[in-house]
Amino acid sequence: MTNNLLRDRRFTAAIFLALAVVVMILSGRTFRQMFEPDLIIEGPGVTGKAKLSKYLPTLKDTPSDTDVYYLKGKEPGAKFLVMAGAHNDEVAGQATAIVLLENAVVKKGELIIIPRMNNSGATHTEVMEAHPQFLEVKSRSGGVRKIRTGSRYLNPVHQFPDPEVYVHVTSGQKTPGSESRNLNRVHPGAPRGTLLERVSYAVVQLINQEKVDLTLDLHQAIPEHYVDNCLVGHQRAMELVTLALMSLKAQGIKIKMYASPRGVSGLSHRGIGDATQTYMVLAESNQMMITKFRGKTTHQLLLEGKDPFYDILFRKGKLFIDYDSKKGSPIEEGVGRHLSTVMELTRALTEVDETKVIEIEGVPEYMDMMENGLGYYLKSPEKT
Repeated sequence: MTNNLLRDRRFTAAIFLALAVVVMILSGRTFRQMFEPDLIIEGPGVTGKAKLSKYLPTLKDTPSDTDVYYLKGKEPGAKFLVMAGAHNDEVAGQATAIVLLENAVVKKGELIIIPRMNNSGATHTEVMEAHPQFLEVKSRSGGVRKIRTGSRYLNPVHQFPDPEVYVHVTSGQKTPGSESRNLNRVHPGAPRGTLLERVSYAVVQLINQEKVDLTLDLHQAIPEHYVDNCLVGHQRAMELVTLALMSLKAQGIKIKMYASPRGVSGLSHRGIGDATQTYMVLAESNQMMITKFRGKTTHQLLLEGKDPFYDILFRKGKLFIDYDSKKGSPIEEGVGRHLSTVMELTRALTEVDETKVIEIEGVPEYMDMMENGLGYYLKSPEKT
């Protein structure tokens, strides 16, 4: 009897051990996918590609070395840098960059795109937030495209430990230690600083070496924050921001603008704007997945942006945007806003300085995106 009981227990233990191994293998595969770069099918406009370490060699072979793409026109003109993925859970920025890389063709000037600024941040998701690891969208031909959602923070295994207090490298301003892994708190960085400070410094070097005229940093915000659906500009860029905002409003896009506060350090519109001569602008669109009062976090929420809890907040006047969960705030709205902002800023640049011309073709804008959907402008992975 004792032998039979012992045999049964061993058999049960073996079953549980086998199940644990299966779970480990399956979860390990998913974990590894977070370290694989997103598929980008370069369109006809892409003329070159490099790594960010081109501008700061100490980034080479680090988890934060990231891709830089160049779309150069046949005719000379101004240079425009579009940056996405500083905060990876604000996924509309990465999707916008990919749409540009797969569709845009530059006729005059040059478009430079960094689709994943915080490359390390794409290797993990926010702790305890249950975010989906990928945005999955059906392409026009039916194949599924996946874009990593990631985290707003650099992966802690790549920059450890956090200090108790982060002291901003140029201003001395103090913030919580975890903000040392927030790319939009460390600008303009330092050549021998932390890993993330070196990422920021490399971007500043890129802007200065390439003589970039206009820089746009793509983000998303929550509807209970005042910067949602807005443009924020460095003081030198406010004329461009004003012109772009008027054109966006004429298209029926509700949007606000703010001037970069001089007393807040580390933000791209302040740190990069002060450290370079570029017209520095930050764009925010709405994102429901990262909200603080949301209900269940699902992939559908990321796609459609529908959450009935926010109807209550809107009725109570607690939001900074109009919101209706029946319509939602789909991924297409965020991407469409960013794409229209890209195009309106190029037009505004020429209005401010007629010698600085950028002509870009093939870019879908807000109404195109809302009518056709994001997948319509993504190439099929089966045709790679």
